Amino acid sequence: MAIIRAEISPRDQETKDAIIAELTDVLVKYGSPRENTHVLLYEVSHDNWAKGGLSYTRRAAQAQAQAKESS
Repeated sequence: MAIIRAEISPRDQETKDAIIAELTDVLVKYGSPRENTHVLLYEVSHDNWAKGGLSYTRRAAQAQAQAKESS
């Protein structure tokens, strides 16, 4: 049995289905039985995901404000 756990930002269901299918295909390619391959997606809000001390929500707001200033 194989289990893949992936943390991702929020996506629509069609995209999540594609991610699940492709991750499964990778493990099957390397010998995991398809029926025993599990994929768990953990969606993390941009409010709770940060880089360099700033959440991605805050980063997006700052980038938007800078774009307005540049216009």
